[in-house]
Amino acid sequence: MIFTLFMLFTVMNMTKAETCRSTENGPVIPTIPLVIFLERVQEAALQAYGRKGFDAKLFVDMSLRQNLSATVEAFNKLPRTENGSIPANDLDVFIGNYLGGPDEDLVYVEPVDYVAEPEGFLPKVKNSEARAWALEVHSLWKNLSRKVSDNVLENPELYTLLPLKNPVIIPGSRFKEVYYWDSYWVIRGLLVSKMYETAKGIVANLISLIDQFGYVLNGARAYYTNRRCASFSHPDL
Repeated sequence: MIFTLFMLFTVMNMTKAETCRSTENGPVIPTIPLVIFLERVQEAALQAYGRKGFDAKLFVDMSLRQNLSATVEAFNKLPRTENGSIPANDLDVFIGNYLGGPDEDLVYVEPVDYVAEPEGFLPKVKNSEARAWALEVHSLWKNLSRKVSDNVLENPELYTLLPLKNPVIIPGSRFKEVYYWDSYWVIRGLLVSKMYETAKGIVANLISLIDQFGYVLNGARAYYTNRRCASFSHPDL
């Protein structure tokens, strides 16, 4: 049933995205004022901190502690050097006072349908070491389960993360949002793990993005709203 829903979801994307082909080519265009501003912070950070160890994604995933106009005003008042860059110490203070980290967008949630060893899990795998390894992989669902924080739901204009109703499974590491192509493999894994409710919630989240934007996004961030992935073909399914 869940896999059928995902196939229907894919067909919806293929149908609705026909009018959105312009999103596939050319540079990514900032979609909302918040993204435009965070790209300014990103550029300032690159100038201030240098390229070594620089993570461009970190800055466009940040959130606002105050409204955008007050934050922009404070940013514009920061001192500049002769070459126009902001001193690193001043930028550090600004970020600490006005911006929140990406870790604040999502909070941990226990999957409602997770059990340590689900009934009927990989019945053809008889080798004890292989089963132990598979169950260790299965346990990672708990580590990667998140839900959108109440702050995002109540003040979405302060975040680049798009509010989604149901819990999600994130890729992990620096990627703290839902991605379309990742979701396909996540859903397949959840079905093996008998986590049907979690899988249905992920499908519902993706369908909600189609309803809102007209096509499935590359990822659930405001800066992805003019970018989409190619749809899964039937052979993939």
